[in-house]
Amino acid sequence: MAHSVTSTINGKVITAEEFYTQTRKWAAIVRNVAKANASRFSKGKTKQSHTYKTGNKAGKSEQKLRNSIRYSIARDSGVPENVSFKIPIHGIFREWAVGYGQPRVVGKYVSPNSRVKRTMEDWVDKPIERNTQKIFNLAVEFYGDLVVISSFGAKRC
Repeated sequence: MAHSVTSTINGKVITAEEFYTQTRKWAAIVRNVAKANASRFSKGKTKQSHTYKTGNKAGKSEQKLRNSIRYSIARDSGVPENVSFKIPIHGIFREWAVGYGQPRVVGKYVSPNSRVKRTMEDWVDKPIERNTQKIFNLAVEFYGDLVVISSFGAKRC
């Protein structure tokens, strides 16, 4: 059986802009799941409780955790390079059950005299973990198309 090479790609080719758009959708889904997880906590802020006095947040109020979750997408020449989630430190403390003498040791309280007993809540890592394959597949599709086009000078139909 003879194999033939063609310079034509049948089907949709994902562009850098489409890759960015789909990456934004992915990040928004992950953020929204994390927000929903954070809103189910039985303990937490019921109102604004703290206004920053110094630093780059001076004059701003600390928000509820679910209202403080943000994401950003770093791009190089329009192509997404990484997605990062911005979470306040008290959200990280909640995820890892740390603070007030409780360093991160899975399932254990290190300081028996700590003021606050926290339990680990996988509220942000789980949504990222559950959706990782989707962003991987998107990247594979984009970079796979790019390699084929670059290597073979393929034309879109």
